[in-house]
Order: sequence, then C-alpha cells, then structure tokens
Amino acid sequence: MIKKLLLSFFAILVVCVAIAFSYQPSYGEGHSPKAEQYHAGYQSNTVLSNYFSKPDGVPDAFSGFFPLETGHDALLTRLAMIESAEHSLDLQYYIFSNDETSQLIVWRLYEAAERGVKVRLLIDDMQSRKDSDIAYLDGHPNIHVRLFNPHQFRALRMLSWVTDSKRLNRRMHNKSMTADGVVSVVGGRNIGNEYFSFRSNVEFGDFDVLLNGPVVDDTAAQFDLYWNSEHSVPMSWIQKSKRVPNAEDVARWRQDSRIEHKFTSDEYNFATLPLYKKIKDNQIALNWGPARLLFDLPGKVDDGDSLLITGLAEVIESADTSMILISPYFVPTEAGTRALIQASMSGKRIVVLTNSLASNDVFAVHGWYAKYRQALVEGGVELWEMKAHTDLGHYWSMTGSSRSSLHAKVMMLDRKKLFVGSMNMDPRSARLNTEMAVMFDIPRYVANAQDTFLDGLRVSAYQVQMEGEEIRWIDHDNQRFFDTEPDAGFLLRTGAWLSGLLPIESWL
Repeated sequence: MIKKLLLSFFAILVVCVAIAFSYQPSYGEGHSPKAEQYHAGYQSNTVLSNYFSKPDGVPDAFSGFFPLETGHDALLTRLAMIESAEHSLDLQYYIFSNDETSQLIVWRLYEAAERGVKVRLLIDDMQSRKDSDIAYLDGHPNIHVRLFNPHQFRALRMLSWVTDSKRLNRRMHNKSMTADGVVSVVGGRNIGNEYFSFRSNVEFGDFDVLLNGPVVDDTAAQFDLYWNSEHSVPMSWIQKSKRVPNAEDVARWRQDSRIEHKFTSDEYNFATLPLYKKIKDNQIALNWGPARLLFDLPGKVDDGDSLLITGLAEVIESADTSMILISPYFVPTEAGTRALIQASMSGKRIVVLTNSLASNDVFAVHGWYAKYRQALVEGGVELWEMKAHTDLGHYWSMTGSSRSSLHAKVMMLDRKKLFVGSMNMDPRSARLNTEMAVMFDIPRYVANAQDTFLDGLRVSAYQVQMEGEEIRWIDHDNQRFFDTEPDAGFLLRTGAWLSGLLPIESWL
C-alpha cells in the first residue's frame, strides 16, 4: 500500500515538474495593454517645494542632500514626505515587509491616496506578503502596484525556482522614494523594522540620503524606466482584489493594531526625536554640490550589463589619494582583490569596512570573502569588520536587538566624493541584481564624515591584521585581540568555511 502511494506521489510530482518546465508565464493575456506612465516633474507651489529652497549663490545645477544615518530618522523622513505630498508618490523597493513600520507606511500611503495623491509602488517579487494583501492595496483607485520579475507559480514559488532559476535569480535591488518631484530618498534601506531601529532581533546600521534639486528628476526618470519596463507586471494581472480599501476597514485595523500607540509611546515617540523638531521648525540644512545618479537599466536582468558598474569604475579609477569602502556583503573576487591591492601599492589609502562573521546575516558570503582576507591585508588594505554587538548610536533604544549588522553601502573618495546607494561590493550586485546610487562631490562634508567614520571604527569594529602567518582581530576599544572569528561559534565558523568550498561565488 505504501509503495503504491509513493509511486503515485512520484508520478504526480513528475507530471507537475514536466508541466512547470513547459509553462511560460504570460501575465498580459486577457488584459488590456499595460499603460505607460511617467512622472509629472517638479511640482511648484506645494508644501515640499516651499519647504526646500536652494540658498542664494548655489548654482542651479547643484543638488542638495541630508544624511539619514539612523533608522528612526529614515522612517520619520519617509513619513514626512508621504504626509506632505500633494500630487504624487513613487516608491521602489527590493523588500517591503509586513511588520509594524511597513504597515505604518502603507497606512500613510492610503491616507495620501484618499486625499488625491497618485501613488505608484514598484516592488521586487521577493516578498513575504500575500498576493491578496498586495491586490487589496492595489484596489484603491489612486494606488497602483507593480511587481518586478514575478514568479510564475504564485502558491508554489519553489517550483518556479526549479524551472526558471536563471531568470528569478536576477532581482531589482533598487531603493528609492520620490514625492511631488521635489524630494527623493535613495540609499541602502528596504522597508522593514530592522532597517528603522524598531523591534527587531537584528538591527541594521544603514545609510540613506534625502535629495533635492536636479538629481531628483533623474531619480524619478529612473523610476519610470523600471515602472514601464516589460519586467514590471501590474498586480491586477496577477491577482485582482474583490474588495477595495475603505475607511471602515482602516478604522478597524487601526483599532486592532493600535498602530498610533506603538509610535507615540515613551520608547518610540516620534516627537522626542531631534529630527522631528528640525522638520517642524524648518531647520533641515542640505549639503549642496554637483550630483550624479548612477543606475542599471531594467534590462540588466536579461543581459547582465551594468551601467552602474561602468560609471563607478570610472570614478574609482580617478581617485588620487584614498578610498573608504563600506559594504555589508563584500566578496571582492580575484580581480577586485588585485585592483584594491594595486591601488594600495600605488600609494592610495584603501580602507574597507564589512561585516564580521557574527554580524553577517549570510554566512556563505563571509565564507567567500574570507578567502581574500589575507591577501588584502598583506597587500596593504586596511580591513575592518563590524562588531556583532555595538551601539549604532540610535536615539531610540536598541529595542532588545540581540545583534547589530552593517547594511550601509557607502564610498568616500579623496575626502571629497560621496557614493551612496543599494549596491554591495559582490558579484550579485555587479552581474545579477539591478542597482542604483547617487554620487556627490562635496569636499567639506566628505572630509568631516570620513574623519568621524575612521574615529568610530576603533569602537564599532575589529581591525583585521596578520600575526606572522595567522589572521588576528584587534579590538582597539577594549584592548583585546582574537585568534578566531570573534563572537562566532564553531558551527557558524564551520558553515562559513564549507560555503567557501562551494562553487557559488557568482551567486553571492
């Protein structure tokens, strides 16, 4: 009896796999052609346009930015943009979770849509949200949701990967948000508690910039390219909701979730944040200078060509004296390692900060990075690894987080150029995922930021050095050193080492 059941199950499985391999998704069948949509440009005489104005003497071609160094400031800024928007909101994210901070943002987007703001939400299809929930949000007449590079099997996503892994392994990693064509936020943060310092076991040290000026129009145009791409599929083609968001549903959800209380209690009260007062008193001072937006085209998921890498390579090669590289997932490859060592040998100061094994949330990445560690240090590269337990300097408490993890993607060149974006220094960002970043040339700001960063390294990170033939981790703050990966147990160290033996570097 058991044998017959197993044979029947195997036969069904074979049929399902055969069907899956022969199935090609075509979400557009039975639907009207996808309408191309474009941003309406800078909206003058709005709350946001009146709030941000270029100081006298600043050239028209300059753009301004405000650094969002902490999670709570990044969340507050996004909420302020949503609540101030009068015409349009465009959001583009790799991950858009379904936790408290994500729900708070969705609620504010709904309220914006209710007052007539046109909301476009483009999210990569690596989501934990249910299709029914996304379709419900998409049901609002002023909210339009599209999924980038979606799985063909919605209930059995693993089957999609079995049959179409080459396509699905290429994701949209871009992160941007633009309001009324006046301001944008670009950087490393996705939407979720761990990115905003709120009730998470892992707290990410991340970095965003609030943008104003011509670079905002470039960010909006970049969004349009992705929104109108053949890889972006309207949610209504995948699943259409039978219900439309309404005030009664929202009121009931607000009561059940107690969402307001969660962000007005003593521990998480927005009104206690220094940035809240600055926003309220119109005291946000931007840093102004030449800016350039770098981004991959959506077609990178087809051909792997990276315009961002090309542009970034030109910038890096032009560096004369120094390069500070901050990347949570750092897999330099043989070619990248040679380039960094060559730059160091030529007299340039090269400083790299990445995650330690204990602070890295993907131990396989660490396993491959570790293969290049000794060569980098011996080649003169100053290498640092983030501590797993460190104060990230948030105004809100560490919220019970058991582990801190670096997530910022930043470069500082020659004490004058600042690069902030979504791109990690690894093969995945270079060849598989689409990425975006903004580059500013502001010597005064960058020089101060670099000095602050270098001073903080001795507290928040271990310096990796060689002691004879062996690697040693130096904790300058506590005057200690380690001969093995700090704060990492035997199983974690073994898992990372084994990962370094697998032929997976190009996927990391």
